[in-house]
Amino acid sequence: MKPPDKDYFLILKDLVRIEESEEFEEIRSEYTSLSPAERERRGKALLNLRLAERHFSPAGHFLATFVLENNAVFPIFTLEIGDMVSLVARPLGEDDLLTGTIYEKTLDSITVAFQEEAPEAERFELHRSVNRVTFKRMLETLDAVAQTQNTRLAVLRDISLGLRKAASGDLEEASIRWFDKGLNRSQKEAVHKALAARDIALVHGPPGTGKTTALIELIRQSLFLKQSVYVTAPSNTACDNLLERLVASGVNALRLGHPARVSQHLREHTLDFKLALHPAAKEIPLAEAEWGRLKSRLERYRDRRSPGREEEQALGRDISFLRQEIQHLRKEVFTRVMKEAQVVVGTPTGIQDRSIRERTFDLVVIDEATQATEPMAWIPMTSAVKVVMAGDHFQLPPTVRSKEADAKGLGRTLFERYYSVLPEDFRALLDRQYRMNEKIMGFSSRMFYEDRLIADDSVRTQTLSGLPGVQDTPDTNEPLLYIDTAGKGFEERLEEGSESRYNPEEAQLVLSELKKSLDAGVPPSGIAIISPYSAQVRLLTRLFSSPGVEIDSVDGFQGREKELVIVSLVRSNLTGELGFLNDTRRMNVAMTRARRKLIVIGDSATLSSLSFYKAFIAYAGEAGGYKSAWEMV
Repeated sequence: MKPPDKDYFLILKDLVRIEESEEFEEIRSEYTSLSPAERERRGKALLNLRLAERHFSPAGHFLATFVLENNAVFPIFTLEIGDMVSLVARPLGEDDLLTGTIYEKTLDSITVAFQEEAPEAERFELHRSVNRVTFKRMLETLDAVAQTQNTRLAVLRDISLGLRKAASGDLEEASIRWFDKGLNRSQKEAVHKALAARDIALVHGPPGTGKTTALIELIRQSLFLKQSVYVTAPSNTACDNLLERLVASGVNALRLGHPARVSQHLREHTLDFKLALHPAAKEIPLAEAEWGRLKSRLERYRDRRSPGREEEQALGRDISFLRQEIQHLRKEVFTRVMKEAQVVVGTPTGIQDRSIRERTFDLVVIDEATQATEPMAWIPMTSAVKVVMAGDHFQLPPTVRSKEADAKGLGRTLFERYYSVLPEDFRALLDRQYRMNEKIMGFSSRMFYEDRLIADDSVRTQTLSGLPGVQDTPDTNEPLLYIDTAGKGFEERLEEGSESRYNPEEAQLVLSELKKSLDAGVPPSGIAIISPYSAQVRLLTRLFSSPGVEIDSVDGFQGREKELVIVSLVRSNLTGELGFLNDTRRMNVAMTRARRKLIVIGDSATLSSLSFYKAFIAYAGEAGGYKSAWEMV
């Protein structure tokens, strides 16, 4: 429902505060109600660490590498690169917390970047921490959105509230000289609408439809028009994907944000690394070394007998001059790096980085906009003349921890609100998909996209048997299989210490199907097993740990694809209770990750309590892909 007035943003502020309290309480509860060992078991902490090495990143961050005291490998589910953590030094205790960001991780070592040097101690612990700065920025931004007048931000706000119509310029599609000659009709239409829009445009990209390809073309076209561009997405992974594609297309892109949150092979494009490694920066370490040498000499003069006041003053002037010279060099390098960058890439809060805080961008591109809460999406828009949002509101929604905040509307995105008020001239659906066999695509297209998706000829009939080294069998020739466990007694169970569910018998059936595929020659690296339930993911990981095959949650697999995907739905009970499975957007993600074959395993007696699953089971039957678990050998 359309918000009636600007008071809507005050309501959003209350929801942000509720969400912040929930997240902070979650962290506090972990500390107070769970033992350190239990926190470690749940992947929220690492205990009994020793400091193996102190070093520096090329950008000058303090780095500390930790290993377990017994030199063992880390648990499978634990802290990840980019996580904010608190360091506890034992036996100093929890009053001496140092906050950092996980920078690198191997099987048996973890490196953390700090703003200051890690202390000396017998042993250490790392605990997941909360980033309260992000909440502060969201609250400040909502104030700005609500109060602004006669600005571009006011225009964007009023369009979102239905108080103003979006404007568009005259631009003939025939006049556009395309950089990417391989764009399809719907991609060209999306880029054309975005270029013609003066305020806001939306790119709706269903799974596998080349959304990122369209955005890269839009950015290159905007650069051709001499426009300044900021590119953002709610996750560092999505930002890195955009950065990688921009660099591959020849764009000089600058990545804002802590290098620890950026993929290792892309860190050379971060501001910190560019400043440190720029050719003009070579003089700075030499100047700093000379400055340190002169300061040491001055301190010796003061500690011992001075050679004379006049010489001491001259040395002081040299030190002052050298300090100014270093500052000048740093400023010059910074200016050069910023001038050389054609595009700036960062998370939504990155636009408030001190390096660009005062800049206004002609174009702000927000990718995966349907995974950002509305308060988060407004942050980069405060510095925008025009905004293009891309996403798919029929895939995973933003993560909202507070059930209260979610129920009151924090889970509804700004993309969705714009989608409800903008006419067709400002919205484009990408309709040609390049990922899935048409039988895998068909159900998603029917249920979510008005049956408008078209499978490109390059993927329309592809199956596992078309892969090199894969046997040609009935199993490898069929792209879709639903295995119905109804009546087998495969009952779900509740994992002790959590609210997550698992299903041991269904897990065994998953592994049986996996073995068949591996025996047929399907490469492990082309297979994924996914489940909506983290307890089932943990169980499957314990039961099967062969290199190559990925086992993950649905949320962890959005934006990714594999040749074969096996989906374990878990739920099997007498009451038809579905929990997570009620969110059909999550299932849209799960069912659209497979390129050549999709296997879904579940209990139709439980699943059919929701019409969505009833329709899917019927669709699998129509496609010749239904089997009962009773038929399975």
